Amino acid sequence: MRFMNQRFQLLFLLTLFAVSCSKDKFTSEPKVEVRSIEPATVYNGNIIRVLARYTDEEGDVDSVYIVYKWFNGNNATRVDTLMRFPTNRLGIPAGLRESDIAVEFEYNTYNQTNMLTLPGVTRDTTAAFGLLLVDKTRKRSNYSESNKIRLKRP
Repeated sequence: MRFMNQRFQLLFLLTLFAVSCSKDKFTSEPKVEVRSIEPATVYNGNIIRVLARYTDEEGDVDSVYIVYKWFNGNNATRVDTLMRFPTNRLGIPAGLRESDIAVEFEYNTYNQTNMLTLPGVTRDTTAAFGLLLVDKTRKRSNYSESNKIRLKRP
């Protein structure tokens, strides 16, 4: 009986140690991960949708910055910050420690009045979009970038 009790105590201590050593997925600095972008090939009037997920210990994410890159082969030929989105414009309720983010652009048309328009390109271009989060105390997240997509000339 004593041997069983010692085994149980040892198993309990090992389990407690393993649980206490696990890394908390929430940190004071926001973390973001772009999960997908669609469509892979974008034509005039298409909606580009970037899906991401973020975590933040305090739940005080304030802004989402969209960075876009145009590529010529593997080299970025143009990098710019497209826009700062307040989180309430993206429909993210305040105080969430983690949430999904969906950012949508209309490509080269103005059919959607409430949507940001991404201007057309003069020739077929490869592009990627990245996200950077800033919280209310000005802590910046990591930068996460989408896969490359193809923008077709209108």
